[in-house]
This record gives sequence, structure tokens and C-alpha cells, in this order.
Amino acid sequence: MLPLTSAFESLGQLIGPADPSLFAAEEAKKALIGLARDLRGLAYAFNTKTSYMMLFDWIYPNYTPILLHAVELWHYEPQVTTPVLKLFAELVQNRSQRLQFDASSPNGILLFREASKVICSYGNRILNVEVPKDQIYPLKLKGISICFSMLKAALCGSYVNFGVFRLYGDEALDNALNTFVKLLLSIPQSDLLDYPKLSTTYFVLLECLAQDHMVFLSTLEPRVFLYILSSISEGLTALDTMVCTGCCATLDHIVTYLFKQLYQKGGYPGRKNTVVPGGGDLFLQVLKQHPEILQQMLSTVLNVIMFEDCRNQWSMSRPLLGLILLNEEYFNQLRENIIRSQPVDKQATMAQWFENLMEGIERNLLTKNRDRFTQNLSLFRRDINDTLKGPNTTANPIGDMMTLTFN
Repeated sequence: MLPLTSAFESLGQLIGPADPSLFAAEEAKKALIGLARDLRGLAYAFNTKTSYMMLFDWIYPNYTPILLHAVELWHYEPQVTTPVLKLFAELVQNRSQRLQFDASSPNGILLFREASKVICSYGNRILNVEVPKDQIYPLKLKGISICFSMLKAALCGSYVNFGVFRLYGDEALDNALNTFVKLLLSIPQSDLLDYPKLSTTYFVLLECLAQDHMVFLSTLEPRVFLYILSSISEGLTALDTMVCTGCCATLDHIVTYLFKQLYQKGGYPGRKNTVVPGGGDLFLQVLKQHPEILQQMLSTVLNVIMFEDCRNQWSMSRPLLGLILLNEEYFNQLRENIIRSQPVDKQATMAQWFENLMEGIERNLLTKNRDRFTQNLSLFRRDINDTLKGPNTTANPIGDMMTLTFN
């Protein structure tokens, strides 16, 4: 590691002065780019705990401040920041379980804190950078996408007990999550699906947050939560199967959390008189005021399963049961609308298939109940597709039920 140590020492001296005009900026940038790329290659190759710890003990805490300072200096230059961000994204990646630290080791927490510093430092600065629309991805969104990937890897690496941060008043986790929210709101929603790499990193991170940090999502401001739900709704119909599947999993986590909260607090899902207690989570209040949000989700999922080439039927089935239980009256309206759209001689058959769909299904989201619903849905889709392909059948009665725009 002597050549790399020498390179870091030289870089530290180059960017040491507080005023960038006092040092050779171009020389420092070239040194930083080469060093970050070399280290990323090493980090990628070190797949064992022993080799990774050699690298980690060498780079932290001696040289990570230099990398952080470089991000602060040149946050507006992606050719400089991208290699550094990718290096940190690799360092937090628990590839081959290489980040299984000892029980008495604080290294997992220390590593996350460094990643949080980089995300917050870059994120808060890039928000203020104005770029041309035709250059928004290479100059801005690419770096944000890498930050999303870094945060996802750190959150899902299973080497940090995140309860420790709030227990001891450490703001590293909250800062990283709040920076994610600010970065997300800075992205036009159309761009989330227009740029494949950005959409992949965003939806994968969102699934991780919904799975393990639903409490954080439930306390977001209404406009943020509406933005997230709207993006999920768009992702459900995305051409990319991975994006669609991730949105289904995320929606399932959200619906399951909502279902549990309503039952624990005395509300009864699916009824007009459902009451969300005044002290409930913000997002419970939002969904009470805007029931059409989940209703459109239900309409979208059912529409994809019934009328489109659904390549991930199992994934679609998981949130569908929760959506039905939370919106029983609306589901009944959808069902009646579909039945009435059929030729008179087929309406009884269609009604029977809907009855079969809910046969044996209880009002809970236990695994056994979910699996039974998934089996029923497979038979439902098989039978109903044959009928819907008939010449006298209305193509898409669900699409007329609701048109919703999130504000």
C-alpha cells in the first residue's frame, strides 16, 4: 500500500489550503480521480473479511477526510466526484459477507457515518447547482443515483444496528435519510423513469426503506409521501420488470404497515366510517383525507393482472390482497363495473370467478392467507383472460373507474 499511501499524502498536501486558488487544482483533480479508481478496484477485489479489513483500517480514519474534502471542493464537477462516490458505494457494499464485524467492533457504525457524511456533503451542495436540462443526467442525476445506491447498500448490508443512532443521539442516519428526501424532491418525477439507472437505484432504495424503515416513511410530510406514492404508481406500469417488481414489494410493505396500524388503533379498513385516531402517523392522516390514492393503486394492479401481459403475477398478487382489504367498498364497485361490462350471458360466470377469487380469504395478511389468495388469483387470471379475449368483451372497464393526478 506504500504507493497509495504516498499518493494520498501528496493529495492531502495539494488540497490542504482553504483557498482553492492557492493549489494546483488540475494536478490535484487528476491525482484524486486516479487514486479513487484504483482504490475502488481494490475494494471490489477484496471479497474476504481479512482483506477488506486491511483496506478499511488503512483508509479510515487517516484518508477518508481527504476524500470528503475533495467532494466538498469539486461537487459541481462530476468527472471528479463520480469516482469518489463510486469508491464509497463500493466500500459500503457487503459483498460475500465481508463486512461481518466482530461483536465488540464499532466499524460498521463508523463506516456508515462516513458514508452519511459523503451523501450529505455532496447531496446538500449539488441541490444548489443549476444545470442545463439536456445535461441534467451527467452533471447532476448520475451523482444522485450513486448516492441512492450507496445509501441502499449501507442500509441493507446487515452490519449496522440503526437503533443505536437514535438511542445515543447520533444524527448520521437521520441526516442521510433527510438528504435522500431533499434529493428526491429535486428530481422531476418524469426523470425517475426516463433514466434507467436512476430509476433502478431509486426503487431499490425505496423498497429497502419500506421494508426496514417504514417508521421514517410514515412521518414524512404529506407532499413527500404523495410524491413517493405517485412514483410507485408510475412504476407499477413500467416496462422494466425489475422496477415493476420492486414497486410491488414496496407497495406491499406500505399496505401491510397501514393495515396493521389501522387495526391496532381501532380503525376498520375498507369502510367509509374508518376513523384514524388524531395521534396517528402523518401518513395515516394523509390516506384518510385522500382515500383515492390507494384506490387508484388497487385499480392499477388489478388492471395489469387482468388486461395486460403480467410477467410478475406473484409480485403483483402480494400488495393486491392488502389493497382489497383496505378498500372493500371500492373493490366491490370495480367488480360490479367489470361484471356489467360483460355480455349478459357471461355476467354470471364473471361474478362467479370474482367469488372464487375471494373464496376462503380472511381479513388478515398472514402468510397462509396471502398464499391462498395468490393461488386463487392464478386461477382467476387464467379463467378471466380467456373470456376477456372474446370479441364481445369490453377491453378495459377498470380504466374508466378513476383518473387520479397527484398534486
